[in-house]
Amino acid sequence: MALTNVLKTYYNDSQMTDTNSLVNALMEKPEELSPIITHLAGREEKKFPLSFMTEGVGNTKSIDRFEYEYRVKTHEVNVRPVVKAVANGAGAANTFGASGTPFRVIFPDKWFVFPYTLVSENGVLARIMEEPRQVSEGYEYTLQFVSPTQAAITNNTATSDLLPGAMWGQLYANVGIDFSRGNASNWSAPGLVRSKIGTIRKSYQFSGNAKDYVAEFELPLKEGSSTRLWMDYEEYRHMLKFKEECEMYYWYGQKTHDAAGKTKMVDENGQPVVSGPGLFEQIINKDTYSTLTQQKIEDVIGDLFYGMTDATDKQVTLFTGIGGAREFDKALRNYYSSSTSTGAAASGRGYLQTAESKFITGSGRSLGITGYFNSYDHIDGHTVNVVKVPLFDHGPVAQASRKHPDTGLPLESYRMTFVDQSTYDGENNLQMINKKGREMLRWAVAGSVVPKGFTGSDTRASDIDGASVHMLKTAGILLRRFDTSLDLQCTAS
Repeated sequence: MALTNVLKTYYNDSQMTDTNSLVNALMEKPEELSPIITHLAGREEKKFPLSFMTEGVGNTKSIDRFEYEYRVKTHEVNVRPVVKAVANGAGAANTFGASGTPFRVIFPDKWFVFPYTLVSENGVLARIMEEPRQVSEGYEYTLQFVSPTQAAITNNTATSDLLPGAMWGQLYANVGIDFSRGNASNWSAPGLVRSKIGTIRKSYQFSGNAKDYVAEFELPLKEGSSTRLWMDYEEYRHMLKFKEECEMYYWYGQKTHDAAGKTKMVDENGQPVVSGPGLFEQIINKDTYSTLTQQKIEDVIGDLFYGMTDATDKQVTLFTGIGGAREFDKALRNYYSSSTSTGAAASGRGYLQTAESKFITGSGRSLGITGYFNSYDHIDGHTVNVVKVPLFDHGPVAQASRKHPDTGLPLESYRMTFVDQSTYDGENNLQMINKKGREMLRWAVAGSVVPKGFTGSDTRASDIDGASVHMLKTAGILLRRFDTSLDLQCTAS
């Protein structure tokens, strides 16, 4: 989006008419203008990065209902644990597969397909020799070792492939030279997830002596040109505050409906108060840390990327506060410092360090200490970028949070949320879902004055010496794959 900054200027009634008011344009095309405004405001204010990275860059959908469903396919698991090995008869209680004889193993379900070859934890290959048979404990498989020289397996050693819980995986189907029959394929269907979006509002009042400042926007048109629209500057500031409150809902919101979709909370008018889950409630992977290390970062990121087998354009963003950003930087600095002490000079990585592990720029008398880590290139070839969330530092949750024992910053400031923003089946994993026509609503209740930008007339809806403006949005945040993100919280005390 080729957008300029929002300009603060004086109201000019010869140029700023109701026809080029952003308020009126927003009422006509909320689904088009709301993302552009979010992009502009998010780029300037940087107070609502979650809104910016969804609605602000076009990762949004508008639906006709307050409830939506979507299919999600989590990481496919192609292994199964042994329930138990079944003895073939007298004298064979602990020895299986001797001299190429078939042996029987019970698995919990019928995931493995006849006549595929399986592989054990220790790399032993065994072929399924007949259709599995259902028994009380699961499914009984008849197996035979692929290699004729494979020694028999006993199930009374700690490393045995036949002990309960030992994992086996499915490889390929090897069949006879002629007259082989077709087999089957196993598959797991995507799960159906149902969620809801909620409505949030904000109102403000001003007196009849409001200052004549306006905010001017330059917005792009489809044919490549642009147009200038305006709105009352006080309303613009309140709109930014409203977007910040929306951001709180997207992060911290909790669903008000139960597993059956029923909402028990009602307002003063008897209407159900419907709220969808925020991002934290949708992320199922939770972990804690006291002091962050490079090894912890590498393990966390490695685990997340490992589960993204069906993703394209793999991308993970680390959302955190000032404390988390410092902890991230300190962990990597300490890693490079320790590398230097063991002989792997950090200067070989492009950094010059002092004894205090600071990075030096300049030369001669003009030196500076600079350089802060805000991204991490994982050994798997993926990059994680750090994005600061002001709410984690100064929001209500942060203000109510316990303090870090060393810095006095809120522990919420040290919260690290690794969010999978990859693409699955052509769709971004992180999206905003809006109610069609309610992407952003604004209206005014006129009193002695009519707020600028709203269609004026001599009629009044209120006898107050002033006016009020109201904003409303029905939306929610959607994390399609909820098993490839992580909410990492600090527990230092």
